[in-house]
Amino acid sequence: MLNALLLLAPLFAQEIAPKLQESVEAPPVEEPLPLTVMPELIQFQQAPYPEQALSDQIEGQVGLLLELDETGAVTSVELLNPAGHGFDEAAVEAAKAFRFSPAEDATGPVPVAIEFAYGFVLDAAATEGAEPEEEIVFPINLEGQAVEMVSRRGLSEMAISILELGQNTTTDAKGHFEFRGLPAGRWTVQVSRPGWITSRHNLEVVEGEVTQAKLWIKNANYGHNEAVGVYRRKREEVTRRTISVEEIRRIPGTMGDPIRVIQNLPGAARAPFGIGLLVIRGSNPEDSAVYIDGIRVPYIYHLGGLVSVLNSDIIQSVDYLPGGYSVRYGRSTGGVVDVTTRKKAPEQARMTWSTDILDTGALFEGRFGKNKDHHLAVAARRSYIDKLLPLFLGEAGRLAKPRWMDYQLRYFHDSERPFTAFLFGFDDILFIGDSADSSEDTIGVHYFTHRGLLNYKVPLSERLTLSLTPSMGVDGISTNIGSDFRLEQFQYLFEVRAEAEWVQNDHLTVLSGIDFLGGRGEFEVALPFKPADRINGDPLTEDEAILFGDKLWAWGPDLYLQAKWRPLADPDALLIAPGLRTSFMQVQEMYNTLGLDPRISVRGRVLPHTFVKGGTGIYTQPAQPFESWSPNGNVDLGMEKSWSTSLGLEQRFGQANSLELEGFYKSMWDLIVNNPELSDPQIDQIYINEGLGRVYGMELMIRREPIGHFFGWISYTLSKSERLDYPNFSDEDIEGARYETDNEWYPFAFDQTHIFVALGGYQMPYGVHASGRFSYVTGNPYTPYSLGIYDIDSDNYSAFQSGNINSERMAPYLALDLRIEKTWLFKSAKLDTYLELLNVVKGENPEFIDYNYDYTESRSISGLPFIPSIGFNLEVRL
Repeated sequence: MLNALLLLAPLFAQEIAPKLQESVEAPPVEEPLPLTVMPELIQFQQAPYPEQALSDQIEGQVGLLLELDETGAVTSVELLNPAGHGFDEAAVEAAKAFRFSPAEDATGPVPVAIEFAYGFVLDAAATEGAEPEEEIVFPINLEGQAVEMVSRRGLSEMAISILELGQNTTTDAKGHFEFRGLPAGRWTVQVSRPGWITSRHNLEVVEGEVTQAKLWIKNANYGHNEAVGVYRRKREEVTRRTISVEEIRRIPGTMGDPIRVIQNLPGAARAPFGIGLLVIRGSNPEDSAVYIDGIRVPYIYHLGGLVSVLNSDIIQSVDYLPGGYSVRYGRSTGGVVDVTTRKKAPEQARMTWSTDILDTGALFEGRFGKNKDHHLAVAARRSYIDKLLPLFLGEAGRLAKPRWMDYQLRYFHDSERPFTAFLFGFDDILFIGDSADSSEDTIGVHYFTHRGLLNYKVPLSERLTLSLTPSMGVDGISTNIGSDFRLEQFQYLFEVRAEAEWVQNDHLTVLSGIDFLGGRGEFEVALPFKPADRINGDPLTEDEAILFGDKLWAWGPDLYLQAKWRPLADPDALLIAPGLRTSFMQVQEMYNTLGLDPRISVRGRVLPHTFVKGGTGIYTQPAQPFESWSPNGNVDLGMEKSWSTSLGLEQRFGQANSLELEGFYKSMWDLIVNNPELSDPQIDQIYINEGLGRVYGMELMIRREPIGHFFGWISYTLSKSERLDYPNFSDEDIEGARYETDNEWYPFAFDQTHIFVALGGYQMPYGVHASGRFSYVTGNPYTPYSLGIYDIDSDNYSAFQSGNINSERMAPYLALDLRIEKTWLFKSAKLDTYLELLNVVKGENPEFIDYNYDYTESRSISGLPFIPSIGFNLEVRL
């Protein structure tokens, strides 16, 4: 489907161009995913009261830091706030026997560290034998609640201090606190706890009255909502870069879209106009795969590549796997983008509204039911740039009007057997035409996707879990040039992913699964001429319009098996992950093909903060739908294949800084190319497995994680991607063929030698955040042409190459983007406002080479100009 559009690129360039002016994690990411389930104390151990403290009638409170594993067991106890008098030793020993319910994020149970206050209070038994004293109980005269701004939830274990009197207490599970017998006067009440901004409140205590107060507290980071403490996710993939959603929303040029940040990571080449094609490690865009909650989808960006097809607020995480990924992913020889959506709604219902110069979107999330275990989310978005462009460009001349819309509806039942239902889709249109909208002089592109999926997880035993995800949907694309040329293609798909995971212990996990994809494809093509006439070049043949199409059934069940073996006493010291995937595809009455993908990855720790990693494997990919058809059937096509190998190093410097260096090599064969002996597309096979490819290079990433006020990274890729279309054909075999080639290695169309990105952001006072991004990318190669021969019958010029294929390059791309954001907090709402300045500094930045009518002159079509974008995101808690 994508190739069909790419083949039309020369036709579109002249019309569209003037108007459109990150196996083992790498780098290791300490920034956690949000906790969806907080740990709760389910087994308490009473500490013996220290004898001397009991004798002296002393009470105390000890502050502890507890580290919990995935099961909720206490693995480490650290003393934070000592109380002396023997309290500290007693509290530490008792806490080692505590038991908590597991903390969870979107991936399941995770380790977590929490603060815990262990109190020692004298009771009647403790004071037995002591001389009775008359107890004086003062009345409560100051009470209140510590409440988090925006979410309005009561905050537990907040330290409440009256500074002038030196009196202290902590809030209970609902955020309530109280003081007794305070003297009358105006006092300063301080509220503090790690993770929240310390605040002070002036409260007046009146004699004989009870002062009540609600103290509103600001979370130090509203974007993450995790418990106080940190946890670390185990590294499972060879090269997985997991992206913090809140961090990347502040990167200029992403329009606040988490998925667009992929274009700033190593290995990702830049697509023309930033239109969102996934060009990963020198692969063809159609060779990279996109998954949403484990189900493959054809597109991840809307037309123009300015935003992704999912509402940003519904995205949990984005995993970018440029290579060396596991056997869970198949039918692709390029990279993988795996998007996970959030399942659980916040404790309090919320609505968000986002608007910028491109589009407007809204989202509602809430919990329902007696136990609040039913989670619902509804989101929708529509662009309006198609309405704004005529206002700026006027009525005269030709207009490019893109329009997109998307929707998401998600239901999640939180139980021992969690169940998810997710419905999503999008619909995009690009129209190019004059003000009169003449059907003879227009270009249109329309594509859409609609998907519905279910996910059901069943714990069959303590060690074995079954996950089932069936999905149904439809994809479509329609293209027209004027009223004479039209291409329509539709796919009705059924996909099932079923996985069984067996966890023996911390040292061995086995995953087996099936990834089934099947359905029916339909296409119809209308041409104003017979292709055979154009190929044969008969000057006496008059053009004759034709219409042809077909309906095809295709299916393929891929089976995969993977082990994750950690052979050393420390499970994190060494990971060996072998896997095997079988790939099968059958197109009814056309062809069937089989692939076998063995893969293995290794990651080991050589020093406390130094890891080495590597992986190698085979990756196979079936033909694209439009390549799988021939008028006479019996298509002779096999899998495209690649052997990919990578070797890398990870090094951490302190808590926040890291460096990653990785080299890679990929060899490709049996690539599908155009048949050079094609004489009649209505009789002959159009495509053959003949091409070769090779890609090699290195990736470097130096990162400062968002700990403290500053975050950022430097990303650099040095690579070379080449192709050889007809290695088994002699020059005589292809001489005079329709597809001209020198039968030599040539640069891939998206080969970019140097890709450099430096970006950073800084959190300033008063909720202000500033960030910037600088990009430098080698220009894309192109084939030069010089002169053209006029065909009076077809009334057009045939171009002649003046150099080898892709032998020349356009000028490099250079740009500086800036962004400033201000967050406004209210009792029940949060407002993020921002200003993005795109292309503040820019180079020549050519995107296409445009020739005149007879190919005697050419010019470069520059990219987007300076664009200021103002937007906001409003979140209201209900």
